[in-house]
Amino acid sequence: MSVAMKQGKFVIDGKEEFLYGGELHYYRVPKNEWRDRLTKLKEAGCNLVSSYVPWVWHEIEEGVYDFTGETRGERDLVSFLALAKEFGLYCIVRPGPYVMAEVRFHGVPDWLLNTYPEVIAKKRDGKDHPTRVVSYRHPVFLKKTKKWYEAVNKVLAPEQVSHGGSIIMYQLCNEIGMLHWVSNTSDYNQETLEKFIGYLSAKYGSIEHFNKKYEVNEDSFSDFVKTLKKGLPEEYPSFHYEWSEFRRKYIKDYTGDLRGFAKETGITVPFIINVHGFKDFSIYSRGVDYPIGLSQLYDTAEFDDVVIAGDFYPGRIGYDNYHDLVLATTYTRAISQKDQPIFSAEFQSGRLADRPRLYPQDLDLNTRTCVAHGMNALNYYMFVGGENFENIGLFGRRHEWQAPIDSKGELRPNYEKARHLGEVFQSIGKKLIESPKKVHTFVGFNPNDYMTEVIEDRDRALLGEVIGKREQASFDGILRLLVAANIQYEAIDLLKDLSVAEAPSLWVFSTKKMDAGLQKRLAQYVKQGGKLIIYPEVPTEDVQGKPCRTLADELKLGEWEVVGGPPDYIDVLGIDAVNIRQRMHFTTFDGEPIATFTRTGENQVASYKKQIGMGEILILGILMGHDYSYQIDVITEIAEQFGIKRHLSSTNADLSLVERTNGKESFLFVGNYDEVGQSGVIYEHGQPLFDGVAINLPPRSSVMIVRNYEIRDGLTIDFTTAEVTRLYETKDQIEITLKPIGSTGMLKMDTNGKWESEENETTKVNTIVVKNICKPTTIKINKLKETIMR
Repeated sequence: MSVAMKQGKFVIDGKEEFLYGGELHYYRVPKNEWRDRLTKLKEAGCNLVSSYVPWVWHEIEEGVYDFTGETRGERDLVSFLALAKEFGLYCIVRPGPYVMAEVRFHGVPDWLLNTYPEVIAKKRDGKDHPTRVVSYRHPVFLKKTKKWYEAVNKVLAPEQVSHGGSIIMYQLCNEIGMLHWVSNTSDYNQETLEKFIGYLSAKYGSIEHFNKKYEVNEDSFSDFVKTLKKGLPEEYPSFHYEWSEFRRKYIKDYTGDLRGFAKETGITVPFIINVHGFKDFSIYSRGVDYPIGLSQLYDTAEFDDVVIAGDFYPGRIGYDNYHDLVLATTYTRAISQKDQPIFSAEFQSGRLADRPRLYPQDLDLNTRTCVAHGMNALNYYMFVGGENFENIGLFGRRHEWQAPIDSKGELRPNYEKARHLGEVFQSIGKKLIESPKKVHTFVGFNPNDYMTEVIEDRDRALLGEVIGKREQASFDGILRLLVAANIQYEAIDLLKDLSVAEAPSLWVFSTKKMDAGLQKRLAQYVKQGGKLIIYPEVPTEDVQGKPCRTLADELKLGEWEVVGGPPDYIDVLGIDAVNIRQRMHFTTFDGEPIATFTRTGENQVASYKKQIGMGEILILGILMGHDYSYQIDVITEIAEQFGIKRHLSSTNADLSLVERTNGKESFLFVGNYDEVGQSGVIYEHGQPLFDGVAINLPPRSSVMIVRNYEIRDGLTIDFTTAEVTRLYETKDQIEITLKPIGSTGMLKMDTNGKWESEENETTKVNTIVVKNICKPTTIKINKLKETIMR
């Protein structure tokens, strides 16, 4: 057996699989209860189980290991893996060296930190890093980590699917760089600084080239790094991006170290690097900083056998934050290898504390939103609660996590939601993963806009504008409005070459600062026929703040000033009094006005579009958030200027509409993120769907409507507004179990004259119709006798 990645899908032993699983920490569940928990996990429709393998738990003293339960049953990793195989579950193992997982020292043994304190990262003053995180590439730490991998992989390597076991993926460390970000403190351990000297030497070749670029006068790279550690003089320029690029490469090299150790000790399955970034805002969590994690780990995506997997923790999901999941999913895809599936290694099904509470609707909407936007694999964290034996936990004895299965093995209400979804994915998942999201346009993702994991005080002025505007202008502004308007998109990595064929239209966020190379690529994109929407302003400087008008000059975009100050309003494409927070005022321009400021009696152009050769640019010179519902109409009108039109609409603009399709089968996700019920008729290219019958959704719910789904022998589901939870086939009979979301649903099928059903409510030839499905219902469809005789 083997594990491969192809066209956004995991392929295991030649079979394309929708991976649906949950986190079960064997070391937190009594060994004699493992079978019970795995039974319940599998009964929820899961085909995957995942667990950390904590170094601190298994190497009790340096060189003293227990993987068979000699010191405690819950250390019997060998038996746990055998049990997972017995249950037919795929398995993900996460052996660190860091696991976090609310474990002491984040999973690194205390004996290592106490015996070898030189491995601990340092602040500039030489004191230990406030989190006591290690310097990842310190030779002592790597030596000890390699020994840990050698020991643990004697157990793990034989249990890979290629050896007849159950392990399909292996995670390298956990949330690399997260502790530096949350503490806003980088690592100035001398070993790290020596690697920075080597990085500068390799990049610039000579100190003279370095001095020329930055207009400094250093005698050597070593001297510069000494100056950097002490704290740069006020007159020095910013070295923020230089250090951050080094840290990206450093993290990639550290990942390469671990990957090498794993391969040397027999690991052949794909590797996982997981991305941190969601943060709590009381009831809601937000993903506005998730791209910071992607930026930190950006270079690791260059490994073709490393899966970039997100940690998705949106908290309570509603209308105001569901777009966070859309952006996290699309941005992850943007930096990933082309064939890599979108996967969440930690997908919220619970929460560490008991308050604020999460509800079954949160698990449900979290899952449906991400799957609608292309996710083909997910691992719920935590799926099974537990107990911290031997004081292993950071937060005391209990580790409940509001998990679907609690520490005693009892089922919580969110378990039923997980089970329903598991039944759906088991039934139709094979064709779902063959169906990419249908998109209308593309958005740019610039990882360097989020290169802000650690910010020195002297760099705040340089970085302040992008930090201040990336959220309100882009994340919660234009990109949120596109989501709310049901204009679906994928993201394009702006650090790579831009292709008009790949992205015919492209929305790009910009402040006055933008890398000169990116300005050049965007200008070429337009000249080659691309349609570019740039907002909320046009760059006039490079990232260091030096004058740079490459984009403006090459496309002859005119002259302007940026008008800030208090909120104001402008007119956009016939829609008056549109609330904005900033605008451009063009004093000269050559194009068709899109937005104008008229409140004071003047007619100042804030936005215009212009044709350039085969391409076009729309300078959307306004900073507009999603504060008012009419702004959805504004973004829709702006998009239509470039022929960007959604193909799905509804009589109820509050319904979310996303389609995944392979060109034949269609999976239409209709979502209601509000606290009240919503109803609407759905249209495709202006024509009513589902015989014009309205879709009715309860508060905070979603339905996946299957269309044109061929079962076999010409038997096709035209559509069903109730969800398919079971498809059972024999030679002459099909059983379809359907469950409505809300009060009712219906089924319509094309039989091609070969099938019949007693439940049929129509006299039309070749058609089966079942209406008013108001509870879980199994419909039996039999092959016609004359067809059998034939």
